[in-house]
Amino acid sequence: MIKEMFHMKKSLIITFAILTLFLFSSCSQDQAKTKNETYVRRAVPVKVKVAKPQTFLSTLAYNGSLTAIQTARIIPEIPGKIEALKVQIGDFVSPGQTLVQMDVSTLQLQKKQAEAGVAVSEANLIDAQKNWERLQTLRSENAVSQQQAEKMKLGLDAAQAQMSQARAAYDLLKMQVDKATLKAPFTGVITQKGFQPGDLYSPATMMPVYTLQNVSRIKVELQITSNEIAKINKGQRASLKVDYLSEPVEGEVILVGVAADPMSKTFFVECQFDNSQGQLRAGTFGTVAIAIEEIHDVIVIPRKSLIDKSHIFIVKDDHAYQRSIDFTQESLDHLVVKSGLVENEAYVISGAYVLTDSSLVEISE
Repeated sequence: MIKEMFHMKKSLIITFAILTLFLFSSCSQDQAKTKNETYVRRAVPVKVKVAKPQTFLSTLAYNGSLTAIQTARIIPEIPGKIEALKVQIGDFVSPGQTLVQMDVSTLQLQKKQAEAGVAVSEANLIDAQKNWERLQTLRSENAVSQQQAEKMKLGLDAAQAQMSQARAAYDLLKMQVDKATLKAPFTGVITQKGFQPGDLYSPATMMPVYTLQNVSRIKVELQITSNEIAKINKGQRASLKVDYLSEPVEGEVILVGVAADPMSKTFFVECQFDNSQGQLRAGTFGTVAIAIEEIHDVIVIPRKSLIDKSHIFIVKDDHAYQRSIDFTQESLDHLVVKSGLVENEAYVISGAYVLTDSSLVEISE
């Protein structure tokens, strides 16, 4: 009897364990199903665009360094002490504005000495001219000899030569005094400063006191291969994309070289871009896209809509479906679709990286 009760109790325990395991498994499946259904039902916010035929600009892209349209190295022509610096880095200056004043105390004394020398030479010349005039009167009366006349003529010539020498010395010192004041040759901004007031400047240093740049326009100089140079002409549209601006800056091709560089075998091309707002920074790098051809009535999509090299998401009935596309042309930011997307189809341009095939989506503005 006790043995039968033991077996019955054991059977009840096993049955209870089986029922508990079954109930736990059913609950887990229900919870997983609920979570899965919740995940499927949660719509992913995306931005979409409707495919429409448009005109595409086929471009050639090159990397290059941004350079100011004009650059001047402000360097004194004479050595000496820097007396004053009138501007600082970042200051905008106008043509003729004083930038640097060199010490001219010694030059001023030399200039005064030369000025006095001019006065003495001028007095000597006036005296020699008067003597010559008197001599002419005496010669008409045969009152002087030929030797005296020749000597007087030599004296007049010497006085004139001394006068010319004195004026030249004075003009030289005046020019040096004038050049001791360095002025801006054009409108621009001070980008570098190499000295301080009181420093001694020597041309041997090869360093400018200031660097002045005109950044109202920015140029990018490119080296183009021989198989592409035939596609580029002066006046073609160009756009410049830099990391620190969200939109490219429009410009044009200004110069196209006609002879290849003997070392690199490439052709020189210069593009210029408006920088009147000061948004471009000289010395940085960017990518220039030169428009070489217009292609009409094609489907063009932003490059950012790709989730890898050849897939996008199409939106239909509030669901996103992954689709493979082929393209024929490309630029820095856009692709020309060959197949995989047709007119009036909506495709995802933002939010695609969190989607899976058949994801429920919510279109946001």
